[in-house]
Amino acid sequence: MMNEFVIYNGEIYPSDKVPLVYNNRAFKYGDAFFESIKCNGHYPLHFHLHYKRMVKAMISLKMDITSFPTEKQWQAFIVQLLRKKKSFGASRVRLQVFRSGEGLYTPQNHQVNFLIESTPLTTVPYVLNTKGLLVAVYDEMKKQYSPLSAFKNGNSLHYVLAACFKNENNIDDVLLVNDKSKIIEANSSNLFWIKDGIVYTPSIFTGCIDGVMRAAIINSIEKNGLIRVIETQGASQQELLNADELFITNAIHGIQWIVGFKEKRYFCQITKKIVELINKETFGD
Repeated sequence: MMNEFVIYNGEIYPSDKVPLVYNNRAFKYGDAFFESIKCNGHYPLHFHLHYKRMVKAMISLKMDITSFPTEKQWQAFIVQLLRKKKSFGASRVRLQVFRSGEGLYTPQNHQVNFLIESTPLTTVPYVLNTKGLLVAVYDEMKKQYSPLSAFKNGNSLHYVLAACFKNENNIDDVLLVNDKSKIIEANSSNLFWIKDGIVYTPSIFTGCIDGVMRAAIINSIEKNGLIRVIETQGASQQELLNADELFITNAIHGIQWIVGFKEKRYFCQITKKIVELINKETFGD
């Protein structure tokens, strides 16, 4: 396909010519992690937060940090790819990092390979969904806090099965629970709720992803003194039913508001103000 290129280990390849071998460790063992980044033109948004999370993933997975590109090198690779693909609007960039070499469970070395790919998006600013989401709880599997729980690692089966549950039940998204039966996040997003003018969100120590947009929103709210943010041990279903507003966040979509959970219906008044705030913080006036 025209303009279909990726970057593999710092070199640009047509997407069907990437020299990946079938026995790479990402394929065989999920020995990998990834990041999804929204870009404005050639500029990756909130990249410092993404890079910090990748470094934490490298350390947690005992990968060789000296084989990992620097923050400036990553940004240069992203710019190079988006220019090659003539991507001038909004795009989604995915960075996949995996341990090199073969071996069984025991790695032969701890250096990494990486792949960068991109797909176009329709809008640059974060746009609040006009139709609120309907959500339900998925509790057939439970997440547990661990050194791996805060980033997106190569084993995403929990999220895959949750997405299957979502489709089977014809709902917009699902809420995930941890081993203490607390609701901690949505299927590909962090969770926030608002009660009496206070914003609540689960702590990363509950087992939820340490989301980039989650961090950006908390930083923006605290910087502007808009409202108070409290990190919690997760939410019970009753706490969410008692809330005034619910919304979920991720780096690609920004903020999406939830209109319905069980029989409860929610507003999005403060949520709209937070969307305006994060757009102002990200893109300026």
